[in-house]
Amino acid sequence: GVSFGLTVAGSTSDPGPWSYQFNNPTAITLDMYGFIYVVDYSNTRIQRWYPGASYGTTVVSGGMNLPIGLRFDRLGNLVIADTSYHRIISYSLVCPASTTTTTLPPPQSRIPLCSTAIWNASFTMVAGSTSTAGSTSTLLSSPYDVQYDGYGYMYVVDYNNHRIQRFHSGSNIGTTVAGFNPSAGSGRSELYNPSALYVDSTGAMYILDTYNYRVVKWQVGDSIGTTIVNGRGSGSTFDKIGRSNGFFVDTNYNIYISEFGNHRITKWVNGNNTAGSLVAGGNGAGNTAEKLNSPWGIYVDNTSGIYIVDQANHRVQYWPQGASVASTVAGTTSSAGPWSYQLNTPSAIMMDPYGFIYVLDTGNARVQKWYPGNSYGTTILSATMSSPMGMSLDFSGNLFIADTSYHRVLSFSLSCRKLTFCFFLFMLIA
Repeated sequence: GVSFGLTVAGSTSDPGPWSYQFNNPTAITLDMYGFIYVVDYSNTRIQRWYPGASYGTTVVSGGMNLPIGLRFDRLGNLVIADTSYHRIISYSLVCPASTTTTTLPPPQSRIPLCSTAIWNASFTMVAGSTSTAGSTSTLLSSPYDVQYDGYGYMYVVDYNNHRIQRFHSGSNIGTTVAGFNPSAGSGRSELYNPSALYVDSTGAMYILDTYNYRVVKWQVGDSIGTTIVNGRGSGSTFDKIGRSNGFFVDTNYNIYISEFGNHRITKWVNGNNTAGSLVAGGNGAGNTAEKLNSPWGIYVDNTSGIYIVDQANHRVQYWPQGASVASTVAGTTSSAGPWSYQLNTPSAIMMDPYGFIYVLDTGNARVQKWYPGNSYGTTILSATMSSPMGMSLDFSGNLFIADTSYHRVLSFSLSCRKLTFCFFLFMLIA
C-alpha cells in the first residue's frame, strides 16, 4: 500500500566503485541474517549490505567477467553466473573472525580563502530553475541551505519539499537522501520544513527539522534518521526548542541551536538529549545588549564565543562564552538599510581564518565582509537574488547560495584580488 520505496543499498543515479556505490547491479539474494548480496556487474564484484547500512562490503572480487546472476547452495556456498566467461563458478563458504572493512573515498582538502577574497558577480545556476518551484529531481521549492561534503557532493535543504537533495558535481539532477514523504511528517523517515544542514567528515547529515522541533542525524543511504536534539515538540523549557532556522555543530559534536521563536541560543552537549543549556539571549525579544530578536544563522569560534545573526535587529552580535551581554560586530541595531554600515534582514554567516566574517544580507541581496571592530562592511558579492537564506563554500573556495524565493542554487567563483599600494610624493617648495 506504500506509494514510494526506500533505498537500502547504493546511491541513486550515482554509479561508481566506492563501497557506498554500485555500477549496473544485476541480481540480488538474501541470507538468513537479513544481509543482501548484490551482483555489481560493471565493478565485477559481489557486495554484501545490511539494510540500513550506508556502505557495503566486498565479499567476492576479481576472477570474473561481467557476472549477472547468483544464488546460495544448501551448504552456503555462493554460485555465480560468470556471463562473459561462459561458465558457472562456486565460491566456498568461509566464516572469518568478525571484522568490518569499509573503503571510503579519498579525502578532499579544503583550499583556504585568501585574505582578499571576493566572488565574481556573474553566477552559474547549479540546481533548480529560476522562479519555478517543483518537487521533481531537477526542481526545488524554497531551498533554505546548501552544504558540501568531503567527497564533493552538494546538499540542498529543500524546505517546502520536506527533503534533503544531494547533487553530484556537474549534475543538476538531485537524489533524495533524507525526507521521503513529500507531504511532510514526523516519522523517522520524514521531515517537516527542514531549514539548515551540517555534513560531517563521515558523511553523516545533521538536519534542523524546523516544524518537528528537532535535530536529526541521518547517514546517506539510510532510510531513517535518529533524533539527537529534542523531538518532544515545541516549547520554551530547556528540554524543548522553539521554531529554529539556524544551528552549529562544533568539533566535539555539541550542537548550538538558534531558536528564532524563543529569541535565544541553546547548547546541547553531544550525547545528551535530555535538555539544552542557555548560552545566549533568553531574555525575551529586544534590541538591547542582553537580548536577541529572531536569531537566524550562528557561528561558534574556537573560544566557544558565538556570532549570532540577530535578524529582526538587522545586526550580528558576538556573545563571548559565559557572558551575559553581547557586542554588535556588524550592522546597526534596529536600522535596516542598504548602506555599508547597515544590514537588512540578514540570515547566514561564515568566518575565514583571518577573522573576517561574511554575512548573507538577505534583504539587500548581497554578501557583506566585516572585520570585527570595523564600523563598515564591504560588499564582496551583489547579484540578482530573491530572499537568499543560506550559503557555504566548496573545497575550492567557490561560494554557493540558496536563492530561496527564486527556487534555485547559485555558484559564484572565487577571486583573490592583488593588494595595490599607493604612494604619494610630497615636495617641499617653500
